[in-house]
Amino acid sequence: MSYWVQVEPRGGLRFSAVEVRQILIAVGAMTLAFTLALVGGIDRVRSLSDPAVLGIVLAASFVAVVTAFLLHELAHKIVAQRYGCFAEFRYSLMGLGIGILTAAFGWMFAMPGAVVISGSVDARQTVRISAVGPGTNLAVAGTATAIATLLGFTTSEFDVILSILVGAIAFVNLFLGIFNLLPFPPLDGFKIFSFNKPLWVAMLVAAAALYFTGSSLGVL
Repeated sequence: MSYWVQVEPRGGLRFSAVEVRQILIAVGAMTLAFTLALVGGIDRVRSLSDPAVLGIVLAASFVAVVTAFLLHELAHKIVAQRYGCFAEFRYSLMGLGIGILTAAFGWMFAMPGAVVISGSVDARQTVRISAVGPGTNLAVAGTATAIATLLGFTTSEFDVILSILVGAIAFVNLFLGIFNLLPFPPLDGFKIFSFNKPLWVAMLVAAAALYFTGSSLGVL
């Protein structure tokens, strides 16, 4: 997700201390939320008999957050700054709080934040900045689906567990990609749909193809 505001643009890829701190807080909060959601809520955490299971889920959640949420936002930032825009991530404390609260009950809805963008860009550049976020999610989901499928042909216990974890990464990325393609403000899909409807349709078709492929292979 990304927002446009009026701030003096600067060229070059850079991170401020404020942005780094907010990224770390958002990643930590989202990792906690995904962990709670994946185990079925806070009550299920208390009933876990093997701490190793919680450790595996925590690690998987961290990787999922980094590949789905963080890469999505960094993709927006990199492309926006390439066009000379000011672009920095800012978290939403309310969105993070809602994510943790809902995850405590075994499901999750969160809008952790967005990249704040300012600068002079044309319609094509706006579409590219917006599309690169969900596009990154779809690319990661496709790669993870392929890896999980290959691991599914093996029989070792480690590969089976790894296949499940990689499948979870594929699912989280695909979910985030599809969610951000919804044509409603302030989601990326709104800007893509407004300026380039064929691209929006193509990305949606690609997401649907990934979902049905992953489901038929038992990955998602």
